[in-house]
Amino acid sequence: MKDIQEALDSLTQILKPGQIIHISLKMLGSINRHITFHNLRTAFLAWKLSETINDSRFNIRNIVLLALYHTIGYFRQDTFFDYNPHDSNIDFFSQEKAVSSKYVFSCYYLKYMTPLREDALALENFTEPFIEDMKHFLYQERYKSIIYLCARISAFLFHHNDDYLPDDLNEIAPGFFDPEYVRAFKIANKNNKLINEIKDDKFIKEFSAYIDSISFEKEESEMLEKILIYFLDFKSTYTVKHIINTSCYALSLGSRIGLNPDQLSELFCSAVLHDIGKIATPQRILEFPGRLSPEDMGIMRHHVKHSKRILQGNAPEQIIENVYRHHEKLNGNGYPHQIKGEQLTTIQRTLTVADITSALNDSRSYKAEYSTEKTKSIITKMTEDGELDPEISKIVLDEFETIVAEQQYLYKNLSVDFSNVFAKYSDYIFDDMGRVADSLLDQADKESDINNIEDLDDLDELEEL
Repeated sequence: MKDIQEALDSLTQILKPGQIIHISLKMLGSINRHITFHNLRTAFLAWKLSETINDSRFNIRNIVLLALYHTIGYFRQDTFFDYNPHDSNIDFFSQEKAVSSKYVFSCYYLKYMTPLREDALALENFTEPFIEDMKHFLYQERYKSIIYLCARISAFLFHHNDDYLPDDLNEIAPGFFDPEYVRAFKIANKNNKLINEIKDDKFIKEFSAYIDSISFEKEESEMLEKILIYFLDFKSTYTVKHIINTSCYALSLGSRIGLNPDQLSELFCSAVLHDIGKIATPQRILEFPGRLSPEDMGIMRHHVKHSKRILQGNAPEQIIENVYRHHEKLNGNGYPHQIKGEQLTTIQRTLTVADITSALNDSRSYKAEYSTEKTKSIITKMTEDGELDPEISKIVLDEFETIVAEQQYLYKNLSVDFSNVFAKYSDYIFDDMGRVADSLLDQADKESDINNIEDLDDLDELEEL
């Protein structure tokens, strides 16, 4: 695997952290615009408040990112509490477990899946009241207090669009705000400066420029980029696996056809992004266990346009065009624009073959993994029909077993382990089940006193029942 590891090591990251963040927000907005705008308002206010507090111990970048993603738990279907991520009537601040669990999920998701790491613990007890001693004991409590205050202000503005904040901010949530940060917010918001910017949406341009200025070290930036893949898990786990596998196949094929490191980086980035538009595709279609109707197939095919919309302005034009064209075929029978071969670049042709190889060789909601023979036969037929580049297809057909082995090797390098997130989240969900069970048993003992049964015949009847 030396050659494929060298190809992986030669890649340069094309997307900057600010671009990744902008793309991720547009992806989340495709699931729920209301929550996404709440996050934007909260993060903007948290940025301004943190600068006003001017505490040298603060990592303002991380506070802003925590605020931007603090509601990640609301973007996923919740089987425990029957929550629909498209719901527009949302209670962000109840201390009920159905609400607090959303922030617990956000906490561990951001801790294990992003460069925020330990700072994400600010969300672990997000809906709990302010405790002065905790603020001095854990620095994350300071981050929590900033984000919570700004989130409550954001929610107030949403529900009272024509009103301004009360003179005493504590009226919004008595006992939940840090007095120091309330005073700092009043300074930052002098003459309602921040609130007017929020009300008029004037904050977006300034805040967008701040996001574009965000930077990370190389390894952290690569980690951040993976959220563009893993946010798709909120809609379809199959799609996540498919994107990773397509990226693996693309790297194997690109290295074999002699792409230079810059071209290989372009191909790999395009593969990572090629299906992100599926986050705007209904889950019932993405996970449908069978052949789609013509109507649903039309909706599915629209994902390339969703991808272009999400990437527009936040990725190089050539990357966007590669993503947009990955379902085009050389004979003009592809979509969305039936572009013919002479207009398709080598990178676009390679991405198409990688995508099809993954689609055939992966298990999906509607099919099991195809055998090697069946996968090869379909690729052969598509090539003979003039749909695929014959030189690239030949590499797949001649070196299939080696390329699949490289895919399995690369998958381990590119995938992220979800287990820590769900283990911690499950611990929280079920940590009180033992107490609930004990309580139910105690109650049952009180209600079924054996002394109330007058003779043994009653016991026999109960056993039969």
